Amino acid sequence: MDGLTRVRAVCWDWNGTLLDDAALCRQVMNRVLSEHGLDELGDAAAYRSAFRFPIRDFYADLGIRDALFEPAARRYLELLARRTGEASLHAGAHRTIAAVAGLGHRQVLASATLTDVLSAQMAPHGIADEFEAVLSIHDPFRASKHDAIQGWLDSSGLDADEVLMIGDTNHDREIADALGASFVHFDGGHQVAPEERTRIAALEELIPLLAG
Repeated sequence: MDGLTRVRAVCWDWNGTLLDDAALCRQVMNRVLSEHGLDELGDAAAYRSAFRFPIRDFYADLGIRDALFEPAARRYLELLARRTGEASLHAGAHRTIAAVAGLGHRQVLASATLTDVLSAQMAPHGIADEFEAVLSIHDPFRASKHDAIQGWLDSSGLDADEVLMIGDTNHDREIADALGASFVHFDGGHQVAPEERTRIAALEELIPLLAG
């Protein structure tokens, strides 16, 4: 990917990209669907094909619409919080982060997760100190990281085309495009990537892309 020669900083997505939580999230979502008398997502492929941002649209696609959305989303977050610590990092996460640092690149982490929840999710993995900033959201029903990443970028001294975002959803891709940053899709997370996008199947595949 030619544009990566200018990269000086990597912005990592958390859920699904570094944290291997797609299976756990499918289980929790299926519990919510069952409580609403709706069909569950049968396997990982069904979940990854259905998942998308805005989250309200994902819920609507599954049959949870209008006034039902916010109570269902609160229930999902409640159930998910009970299982904090169950998900592990993806294979190679620590090694890849260390290798990116070894190339001299700055690293930040961004998540469409509330700040206290994100801190609890990260705590078992001893990973927070690897990033110069950990960016989160404040409204669970408007799960956009754009403003947080834009704020960091504005204060970073970097141009947008010097930043590479690594993520697993259309939301990550749309933010990168809106900011003017490069983007690589990680295929092991929550959502299937469009065919035309640069993608990696394992985190460590990022290193040769960055090393040129």
